[in-house]
Amino acid sequence: MKKIIVFVCLLAALSCRKSNVLDPAQNCGKELEQYTTALEEFSKDPTNKAKCEAVKKTLTGIINSCSIYTAAQRKIYEDQLKDTTCD
Repeated sequence: MKKIIVFVCLLAALSCRKSNVLDPAQNCGKELEQYTTALEEFSKDPTNKAKCEAVKKTLTGIINSCSIYTAAQRKIYEDQLKDTTCD
């Protein structure tokens, strides 16, 4: 009986806690904005390795953060990442 009371109290405490989980769509939008900015900067100076690496980093961020995408949508970004070389 004591375990049940402890469990109910723990459940009640956790349910009242403010959620720290980010909205997936909001987080994805942020990643897409960063990708667009990095891509625009890289297009102005396509020989700049740091700007190319920034594009790759933002693509990785999209792949890791945008859980709302389907497998086909994620594959597009994965292919872009694979095809982007910063030599």
